[in-house]
Amino acid sequence: MIEGKGLGGKKIHRVNVSLTNKQGYKLNRLAIACNMKPTTLAGLLIEISLNNAGLVDKLQKEYWTQTSYRVILINNGEGELVYLLNGREDC
Repeated sequence: MIEGKGLGGKKIHRVNVSLTNKQGYKLNRLAIACNMKPTTLAGLLIEISLNNAGLVDKLQKEYWTQTSYRVILINNGEGELVYLLNGREDC
């Protein structure tokens, strides 16, 4: 990842998400209520989710299959979680 390399905070990692009609409807309604575009809101929801230790732990308990791929979460003291794989920092 090339964060902090003179990109001026530009977001460069794209993820394409497919939603059911029901989930798309909910996202659009919440986006309208929050005065945001649905794409912006989806990005915000992902960011919040990835920095929520309880949610990450719940997802790993439910879906993780191999111990060697389990993510260990470390709080960096700035409100973000650092993800470690196999006890070493993922570069």
